[in-house]
Amino acid sequence: MAKMPQDCMDLINNAYAAAVATCSADGVPNVVCSSMKQAYDDETVMVSDQYLRKTLANLRENPRMAVSVWDDEHGYQVKGTVTYEDEGERYEAIAAQVHAILSSMGYDFYSKGVCWLHVEEVYSLTPGDQAGERIA
Repeated sequence: MAKMPQDCMDLINNAYAAAVATCSADGVPNVVCSSMKQAYDDETVMVSDQYLRKTLANLRENPRMAVSVWDDEHGYQVKGTVTYEDEGERYEAIAAQVHAILSSMGYDFYSKGVCWLHVEEVYSLTPGDQAGERIA
């Protein structure tokens, strides 16, 4: 597994939303926006499933995901293999956290499950000579 730099983790945790990409077994891409995401540790990104119907279908066929985040100055793309949890202590903790955040915003949404992206590659999305370079 690759390790995300701290700056990448901070951007994932602080960006309002991330682009989350998956692909079906026959190569049809799907990209969704997710605000319920977190760099869980330097090798793992959590993406909560409130309404990831096509994303989840793709992950069942092809358990790979890319997550991209950026701000006005720089960005990162993280790629890896995903496992999905919809029960257990770790899921329950994340589901409670997600519900508390969404409730505080006036939404009555619940986490149906959690996608755990196990980081295998990290790329720079920062404009300039190193744009697109693998950094981890």
